[in-house]
Amino acid sequence: MAEAVAVAAAISLLKSSVVSLLSYAANERVSSVWAGNKDYERLRGMLSRLEPVVSSISPTGGGSDASTQAWLEALRERLEAIKKVLQESSGLKLIFQSSRLVKETVKIGNLFDEASIVSLQASLTTKEEVSGMRETLNEISEQLREVRQDMQRREMAEITKMAMKTPTSYYGSDVGVITTTEAYGRIKDQADSMVWTSSSSTRSPPSALPINIQQAASTGGPVLRRQDSYTIFGGDEVVEKAKILLQSSEAPRWVGLWASGGAGKTLAAQRIFNDSSLLSHFEGNCYWVTVAKDIRPANLLAKVRWEITGRSDKPNLSSDTTDFKNQLSWELRDREKLLLVLDDVWDGQLLDWVDVLPNRAACKVLITTRNEEVLNHKHAAKLQVPLLSPDHSWHLFCWSAFQGVTNVPADLKEYAISVTHECKGLPLAIKVIGRAFAGKTDVSYWHLSLLKLQNADILSDDHEVQLYLRLKLSVDDLPRIHLKDCFLYFAAFPEDKEVKVEEDVIPLWLGERIVGKNSDYNPVDEAYELLGWLISRSLIELHSKPSKSAMIPEFMSCKVHDVLRDLARYILQHNTATSERVCLYEAGRNLKCVPVEWAPPKGSKPSGTVTLSACRMSVMQSNLKDLPPKLFDAPKLQVLLLRNNPLTVIPDGFFCNLRNLRVLDLRHTFITTLPSSFGDLKLLVVLNLSQTQLAKLPPSLGNLSNLEQLNLDVCKKLDYLPSKLSSLTRLRILSIMASRDVWMDKGVFSNWAGKGGLKDLTHLVALEHLCITSQSQKKIPTGLTKALKELRILELLFPKLMSFPEPGPDDLQQLEVLRLNRCESLTSLPASFGSLQCLATLVLTSCSGLLSLPDLDCLPQLLTLQLDGCCELRSLPVSFSRPDAFPVLKHLSMFNCCKVASFPELMPGAMPQLVLLNLSGWAQLDVVPESLVNLTTLRYLSLAICTHLQSLEHDSFCFQKLPNLEELDLQICGQLSELPTSLGSLYNLRKLNIRACPAFIPDELEFMILHRRIQVVK
Repeated sequence: MAEAVAVAAAISLLKSSVVSLLSYAANERVSSVWAGNKDYERLRGMLSRLEPVVSSISPTGGGSDASTQAWLEALRERLEAIKKVLQESSGLKLIFQSSRLVKETVKIGNLFDEASIVSLQASLTTKEEVSGMRETLNEISEQLREVRQDMQRREMAEITKMAMKTPTSYYGSDVGVITTTEAYGRIKDQADSMVWTSSSSTRSPPSALPINIQQAASTGGPVLRRQDSYTIFGGDEVVEKAKILLQSSEAPRWVGLWASGGAGKTLAAQRIFNDSSLLSHFEGNCYWVTVAKDIRPANLLAKVRWEITGRSDKPNLSSDTTDFKNQLSWELRDREKLLLVLDDVWDGQLLDWVDVLPNRAACKVLITTRNEEVLNHKHAAKLQVPLLSPDHSWHLFCWSAFQGVTNVPADLKEYAISVTHECKGLPLAIKVIGRAFAGKTDVSYWHLSLLKLQNADILSDDHEVQLYLRLKLSVDDLPRIHLKDCFLYFAAFPEDKEVKVEEDVIPLWLGERIVGKNSDYNPVDEAYELLGWLISRSLIELHSKPSKSAMIPEFMSCKVHDVLRDLARYILQHNTATSERVCLYEAGRNLKCVPVEWAPPKGSKPSGTVTLSACRMSVMQSNLKDLPPKLFDAPKLQVLLLRNNPLTVIPDGFFCNLRNLRVLDLRHTFITTLPSSFGDLKLLVVLNLSQTQLAKLPPSLGNLSNLEQLNLDVCKKLDYLPSKLSSLTRLRILSIMASRDVWMDKGVFSNWAGKGGLKDLTHLVALEHLCITSQSQKKIPTGLTKALKELRILELLFPKLMSFPEPGPDDLQQLEVLRLNRCESLTSLPASFGSLQCLATLVLTSCSGLLSLPDLDCLPQLLTLQLDGCCELRSLPVSFSRPDAFPVLKHLSMFNCCKVASFPELMPGAMPQLVLLNLSGWAQLDVVPESLVNLTTLRYLSLAICTHLQSLEHDSFCFQKLPNLEELDLQICGQLSELPTSLGSLYNLRKLNIRACPAFIPDELEFMILHRRIQVVK
């Protein structure tokens, strides 16, 4: 009987692994990542190995033989059914099998729950055979856990990528966008689930229910439910006082919040800034500027000017800062009400430079600072932000460490209270350290960590150093080997710098090979996974800002709290000599020249040089005007970041000692040429020369045989590319947008010898991302689409392009994103576009000559179709309306397709997942298309600028058929006389834009508006 129980226990052990793994595989969100991966075949193989094991089990005695035999037979059937589903699923087809896999997963899960474990035994005769079977089961279970961990990592990458690539604002709508809170919640939940499932502890895993820490810990007080730390901040009294001062005409013009680093000054200021009563008082004229350390007055004035006026051009007066200030004061002279928030001010003298607001009682300035003397400089009303009370500290720590868990282990209660005490009531420390404890149920871990926190007071008397030592616990606890390096990279950027993931972070990690060492894991996906971990630990903040244009989407970026950036610098520099530091970071400093300890003084002999240990060096945005003839010997240097500096010349010998350089960033500099030694950087992987003054590139560019990324965007003086570009056969990313027309047709004139043409791109067989501009090219070489087998993103801005080459059956099969911008001479697209199986985004903006579209309705992955500005397009293909058309399409935008007379008569089942439809600017539209009733998933509908639209409802259309509609845009519909009463019955409708629309609002809808169920924009 003991053997029977042991075997059955091994089988039951498989339940959690098999069922949860199948659930992941069936999940539509990850199926596109998992399909075609090695995990797919591994899962099939392991389930096949499980079949003979199950077949060797038989029921035994006790009168339960028949029922147990039936259970075993059902288990065998379920395994066979799952095996069949997996066999029929290959590549992208898995996404259509996911519903079947879900059903089979539920069935096999229920079957495991019904097992009578003790009535099973092995039909084997020896203990050796029983032992062998148990070993096989344990081996399969362990392999299944490994597969699941791989899939979880890929899901973390997918969730993070989705968060960073989903707009935060688009078309002025809240539909189809994401907030920082939502993104952080998704990433954090995935990280927590990975921590809990990887733990060997038998404690309860996270629950989907809201947390109830107070009840679980029995500490009394109100229930703390799942929420952002924003809502449990302890500075309510300070916030209320500040609001009163800012709205009072008798209070001082300057109001200041001050406290030590990490106390929550910015959080308090954000609560004030976003307060609805304050926004109403200032009539929306509230502006936020982050000041930070080491900023120059002229740069600060430029930031203030941009935020308030939206103007980024340089002042018409001289470059003198006083003149700049006077000009800005003159521009703001007529402002009646205005609130300016200056966050993180270090120097009181700067306040004199930004004293540009009109001298009116209704114009106020709110300051946050660590230094009380800054506020004294302007005789500001001072409000000290208090540290969190013990109750609030406990709340916030529980929110950070246990969010999503319905019960806190009792033996951790006292440790948790002790940890919050050691965080000294600082919100930043509590949140960051709390995230390090998430999912940790080993008491010894808590005990050791508590000792480390307590030792901070012993190791240093300095308050800031004590804070760094406590926060360092979270960095040291990062679960992956390269995560610490990834975090420290953010210290390479200036303080409070908005860091864009695709442009700023991933190229550095790829170039230095922090990611990409695992051949089975896409390096970009790995980078997003690592970024997700940093976000989930609250070491990196997600940042979003409103779009300056309703037609241009904004996406999230990352920021690092200034205290955490200082922590990174402390880790890199503490007790380490300059020559021994791995990272030399002086970004955002007003240096004007390279620090003397990095370079030999002029005239010194080479024999006197000092060897540097640095692998990374950053002096970006440091007002650097000159470079030394060469750096000290830096044989290990791999990353050099010189961007955003007024450099004009790079000395010939500058790169002589930098043979191992892998990443070079010179964007936003004024360099006109590259030195002759540039071609010797044989290991260079990433080269960014965007927005420079380069007139030409040296032929030695072709010597960079390891180059994978080359950026030449907005190089407006660049005349041509060298033909040697074709030697860069490892190049994956090439971007030359908004530059001059650099493409030449070789061999026509002798003076064009050595100058590159579009045909040279056919040699770049590793290209995955190609973005290019040409003002003269009328066609694309036929061989280009055949040669670039790995291409995933293609963006063309070719105003004179007459036709796009017809892709062959095997061409562009990896293409995921195709953008054709301002291809004004293009009249049609190849019919074979309808067979691009991986295409997820098709953007045809301002293709004003486009007359027709191919059949695109069968594209299995197409999520976004954008046809904005295709003003000659007169109709859509009939195939758009068929029952199975566009199975996963979510966004269809046809803004200003003014000659399209009618929307396709959609059959039931067409566009079954569409959530956003933009028909703005359809000049010929007089009634709402009746086939919209079939779009039951629609959440956003824009009929703006439909100047002939006279009626919204008719016999064949009623808005009650769109139960999920959340936003309706009817602005500038000048002939619309009345809104239908049915809008008032839409439970989900929450925003109605009727600006410049004379339509009468019926009583039913007016009632909803008065009760604030619907927001009206007039």
